Amino acid sequence: MRRWRRVDPWGARQVVTGFMVLVGSTMTVFVVVTVGRGLAEGRVDANAALGLTGALLFLGLWLTFVLRMYLAGIYVNDEGVRLRHVFRTRTLPWSEVTGFEARPALLLGGPTGRDACWVLTTDGAFESAVQRRSRTASLRKNNGPVLSADDFARMLARLDAERAAHRYGQRGGSASVSR
Repeated sequence: MRRWRRVDPWGARQVVTGFMVLVGSTMTVFVVVTVGRGLAEGRVDANAALGLTGALLFLGLWLTFVLRMYLAGIYVNDEGVRLRHVFRTRTLPWSEVTGFEARPALLLGGPTGRDACWVLTTDGAFESAVQRRSRTASLRKNNGPVLSADDFARMLARLDAERAAHRYGQRGGSASVSR
């Protein structure tokens, strides 16, 4: 199976960023239609065209950023694990993945008040954007989904089950974990 499946559950962050994608897309369509009408009627001069080009560039950057926020999380398929962050995506093949664990999320090299899901590999450990909710008052990094303790534990169990299924050659279906 080549399709990537999201392992962490959808939450309020995906609802908000999904709404922001919808609003940004609507604004982009409005600007494009306005530019098209203006060009067709000959009402767009050089200053207006420059302003509309700037608006489209801003909307393109904004939509890209919001869409990356919407997609941040952990994905799996038969090939491996994909860690999507806001600014990068890392794909790790199952042959290199040795486990998953909760460790403090890092911000500027130091630990934060939340635990993140770390993917352990033969080349080291990689932090995912998915974090466990914490009531500790300390630095926090808001770059991905924040899960309740129960959802975070279920996600780790699901990842371990996926790894075991691929390690022992049971490819072709998703591993299931009961609640």
